[in-house]
Amino acid sequence: MTGNALLLSIKPRFADAIFAKSKGVELRRVRPRVTAGDLILVYVTSPRSALEGAFEVERVLEARPAALWQSVRRTAGITKTEFDQYFRGSKCAYGIVVRRVWKLAPVSLAALRRARIRPPQSYHYIDAVKAMRLGDKITDRPTAVKAC
Repeated sequence: MTGNALLLSIKPRFADAIFAKSKGVELRRVRPRVTAGDLILVYVTSPRSALEGAFEVERVLEARPAALWQSVRRTAGITKTEFDQYFRGSKCAYGIVVRRVWKLAPVSLAALRRARIRPPQSYHYIDAVKAMRLGDKITDRPTAVKAC
């Protein structure tokens, strides 16, 4: 790990699918600076507004949207129509492949703010030590595609 953890904002539907292990790749239009083994904290957006879990990165896929869809269609947790709508106008698409997942006792938005952690619109990096302090609540530790 680079000394930072990535705090990702994810809609409840997709966060629940990641925690249930039915969604194995998180899709993004912008490539975050993460590599295999890095920690991603999952902030579940409104109406829950809480840090609810984390996952470890297996790898990051980068490809044109059509090529990425062929690689992730069974694990993306969305339909082709949703995928196409999300990546409309994008030349590159990214998929963060999930390795291990674990749940946290939810950390509310108010508690995050008290810890001086600001939930992002999309994502941002936070200090790994600060992230692991939140991790005191963790209950269970936990194909290359042609690039654009």
